[in-house]
Amino acid sequence: MILVLGGTTEAFQKAEELQREGQGFIITSATDYGYEMFRRRFGSRVVNIRFTEESLREFVKEHDIRKIIDCTHPYATVITELASRVSEELHIEYESAIRLIENPPIGDYDRLVRVSAIHDAVRWILRQDIKRPLFTTGSKELSFVRNLRDREVFVRVLPSEESLRRCREAGLKGQNIIAMHGPFSTELNLALIRQFRVDCLVTKNSGKEGGLFEKIEAAREAGIWCILVDSPLKEEREEV
Repeated sequence: MILVLGGTTEAFQKAEELQREGQGFIITSATDYGYEMFRRRFGSRVVNIRFTEESLREFVKEHDIRKIIDCTHPYATVITELASRVSEELHIEYESAIRLIENPPIGDYDRLVRVSAIHDAVRWILRQDIKRPLFTTGSKELSFVRNLRDREVFVRVLPSEESLRRCREAGLKGQNIIAMHGPFSTELNLALIRQFRVDCLVTKNSGKEGGLFEKIEAAREAGIWCILVDSPLKEEREEV
C-alpha cells in the first residue's frame, strides 16, 4: 500500500497516476475542504487526518504502508520532516513529489518586494502608505491582522468552514473575506484588485502551479505593490 500525503494539485495528479496503474493507495488531506474535494474522485481511499510523528508511525504499521509519496505544500515543512523521519525509521521508501518553486518573471516590475516571512510583510506595510492590502497567504497565519487594525485588510481564503472560522477569530469582517477556490487567472486577480481597490497584494512564493505568476502579473497591470513571501526552504527543495 502507498500513502500519498497531499491536499495539493500534485497529490491529485499522483493519485490519478496510481489509480491508472492499478496500485493500492491511500491519500490524505489535513483540511475538511481538501477531504471533500478529493473524496469526490477517490472515494474511501481518502482520509482526513493531521499527523503527528506517533500517529503517522502507527498509520504506516496499521495499513502496511510500503512507500510514502510526499505531495504536500512546499511550506508544509513539519509533515515533510515527519514523513522522512518515519520512513527512515521503519525502513520504507520515501519519495518527494513536492512542487519546485520557480523564480517568477519579474522583468522591469519595480514594485515587487521580497521578504522571508508574513510578519516582515506586515512591518513593510506599516512603514508605507498602504491602506488596503490583500493577503492571499491562506487562513492558517492570520495573527498579523491585529497589527493592521488601522488598515482595511482583505484576505482571500478557501471557501471552507475552517477557513471562515479562522478569519472570524482573527477579527476580520465578512466584507473583507474573499472565499474562493482557484485556479485564478490574471484577469480574475485583476478584477478582484480593482473591485476592492487593493493597493498591495501579499502572496507566498508558491510557484507557477500555485498561481503565483498570475498574481504578480495582475499586480503589475494594476500598478500596485506586490509583496512576495519566499519559502525558507526554497533552495533545499530545488536540490531534492
